[in-house]
Amino acid sequence: MIKTNKLSKSFHQLEVLKGINLQVNDGEVVAILGPSGSGKSTLLRCLNGLEELTEGNFELNGIVIDAKQSKRERINEYRKIRLQTGMVFQQFNLYPHKTVLQNVIEALMIVKKWDKEKSIQKGEALLSRVGLFDKRNEYPSRLSGGQQQRVAIARTLALEPNIILFDEPTSALDPELVDEVLNVMRELANEGMTMVIVTHEMQFAREVADRIIFMADGIIVEEGKPEEFFANPKTERAKKFLKLQ
Repeated sequence: MIKTNKLSKSFHQLEVLKGINLQVNDGEVVAILGPSGSGKSTLLRCLNGLEELTEGNFELNGIVIDAKQSKRERINEYRKIRLQTGMVFQQFNLYPHKTVLQNVIEALMIVKKWDKEKSIQKGEALLSRVGLFDKRNEYPSRLSGGQQQRVAIARTLALEPNIILFDEPTSALDPELVDEVLNVMRELANEGMTMVIVTHEMQFAREVADRIIFMADGIIVEEGKPEEFFANPKTERAKKFLKLQ
């Protein structure tokens, strides 16, 4: 589903990603762990075009993005990628002036050109799926953080993506609200959704991920099955990280 080749990203003189080689298979759940500043979120943002590659390339479901392409070529290819890829952010990024249902159906009406009635049927079904049908006419300000993040997940699912990128989806939540979001993500994993999850939730990564990627200082330091990584990390950097968790 995803294959990166020497993917690098710099901000002026600061090299944030240093030749990342990563493969994610169809239906796989990959958790990316690592200390703050290791490049985890930047990697996700490169995959959906929120950041430009500095060097290297990647392929997502047959669509190729290369740093050597012209800007016009990359823009056209990223448009195709965004039709297949959903992203859930740390902050919920909901429209505050639109209801929960309106937030979910916006993309259906604008991107897919669905009529309002069909969009509403789909939106209500998705809100039922994340346990928020009864909140469909509320505004985001009247929801808890966990509820807002579940709306954001429903909105992402509306376009039926082949892969979802999660950028620390629970980091902005109070601890007691974390589980309600993780439970939705568990259900998606059980249904076979391809997911790449940047997270600090170690227990969740241990339970749900098929594979752990550990990043530090802009490189992939270690990767492996969750049971291997957590029980017997191979590198000193990973051992040090896990001791602090």
